[in-house]
Amino acid sequence: MTVAALIYRHRLIGKRAVAWLSRQLPASASRRVRALAERVAFNLTPQYQGDTLPAIFHYWSGRYLAPQAQRLGIDSPEAFYLDRIRAAQRHSMPLRVLSLGSGAASMEIYLAEQLRAAGVAAQIICMDFNPTLMRNAAASAKARGLDPWITFETCDCNRPFERPAQDVIIVNQFFHHVTELETFCRSLRNSLAPDGVLLSSDIIGRNGHQLWPDVEIEVQRIWASLPPEQQFDRHFGARQAKYPSIDHAAYSNEGVRAQDIVGCLLEEFDFELFFSFGAAIVPFIERRIGFNFAPDVERDRALIDHVQAIDAEALTQGRYPTTSMIAALRHKNSVTDPIHLPISPQRHVELTQQQLRKVASTTR
Repeated sequence: MTVAALIYRHRLIGKRAVAWLSRQLPASASRRVRALAERVAFNLTPQYQGDTLPAIFHYWSGRYLAPQAQRLGIDSPEAFYLDRIRAAQRHSMPLRVLSLGSGAASMEIYLAEQLRAAGVAAQIICMDFNPTLMRNAAASAKARGLDPWITFETCDCNRPFERPAQDVIIVNQFFHHVTELETFCRSLRNSLAPDGVLLSSDIIGRNGHQLWPDVEIEVQRIWASLPPEQQFDRHFGARQAKYPSIDHAAYSNEGVRAQDIVGCLLEEFDFELFFSFGAAIVPFIERRIGFNFAPDVERDRALIDHVQAIDAEALTQGRYPTTSMIAALRHKNSVTDPIHLPISPQRHVELTQQQLRKVASTTR
């Protein structure tokens, strides 16, 4: 076993140590420790962990998420980005595309390949705070002969930056890693061309991927009805009598300010598209718990159908907000026909505030 594999296997000890240290340090030092821990985690996490989703996730997404997304013309986040870049194509000048928090940039390299194949002239800049990932991404792009059209920069997006007149800016699963959201959103505004578009697929639930109070009520009720073998939690490697709502932001920047993302974006932009989804369903389809369920088992499918129905009713009644979004944004006063499904970003913020008040009332 390699050293990296050994550390990854015993990562829970490291997470607890980082969480304890973060509580002892001043805020600025705590942020630096969590950022360092996150950088180490990115370097140590096996590739299969990022690529493997439970089969039950694909059942849920195929039956519920995909039909809604396809009605909006969205086949996948990658296809959404590609279609929007093509729509922004000009006749003369190459498109300027900026991707923030690109990590290993596998998606951006894919986009560059597809754009080249389609004859779309585009210059892509990828920015991330992890220099190792940037070096690896640059080597991968060069090996594919894409280095003239895609470049890589190491940048801490918590600090102000400006790359003016970008036609398309992509923030893919990165907003929820940013501590200084207000600074980041202003930098995005200053970097976006007047007629440019900001695209994102991201996590917008409670900080640290915790459950909101009203969501947790539903999750715990369903959890209590499960047989013991389906209460196994891969995070702890053991059965849990109650579902543990873990604060992942305690030991990293994972979901550090997820609940503030939509509000911060509304301060700087208008939403052209706001498609949001997921709440109580999430624990049962993600990697921690989702492998306990199989789509070829009728009882398991019925459970997922039931939880999805609970979420749909809760959104209709305005009981709690969703956890994820796919969005397109433009400069203020540039959107004429916004599309919001199932709720508006403003309503999402209102529901978030309602849940925050419940959190505050239970911690007094």
